[in-house]
Amino acid sequence: MYVAIGASDAVGIGARDPETEGWVSRLGASFGPQAHVINLGINGSTVARALQEQLEPAVDARPDLVTVWLAANDLNSRTPLERYAVGLDQMLSRLAPTGACVLVGNLPDLTLAPMYARSDAATLRAGLARWNAAIADVAARHGARVVDLFARWQELAEHPEYVSADGFHPSSEGHARLAELFAEAHGRDC
Repeated sequence: MYVAIGASDAVGIGARDPETEGWVSRLGASFGPQAHVINLGINGSTVARALQEQLEPAVDARPDLVTVWLAANDLNSRTPLERYAVGLDQMLSRLAPTGACVLVGNLPDLTLAPMYARSDAATLRAGLARWNAAIADVAARHGARVVDLFARWQELAEHPEYVSADGFHPSSEGHARLAELFAEAHGRDC
């Protein structure tokens, strides 16, 4: 049983066909036809909202694998990092007793996304480093594995087609690459 906790990217926004070309559905399909996938992702979700709306259904599903990719909406809405970290800590502490492999995606290098083209790259990268350090710290405390999208998805610079027309969400090709990165982490760490 694979359960995804997330926001619009988990829903598949940016893909031509979100239901089949989103990274969650692609990752689930990589486990074979018998794999059962529950995608709890909700557009616009933050870690606080996911705690209220997605966490208990995820725990109740008795998953073998949980992916958590929640940070961009918190970053964009200027959620204080400390509050975000507390929320992520609450989520991972609740997921840990399930015995599931928990994969947590960090923030990719958003300086490579067109939506952030007007941002000061050095300031944005410094902020991303703080957020990703907090994500790594919380994940380590709960035995979750970080899917290091900041380090592993640097090819965005060479593959602008990985970003959809909105300049923020992954395109179908970007979703495919994300599914590969999460699958690699699953195969390596779970």
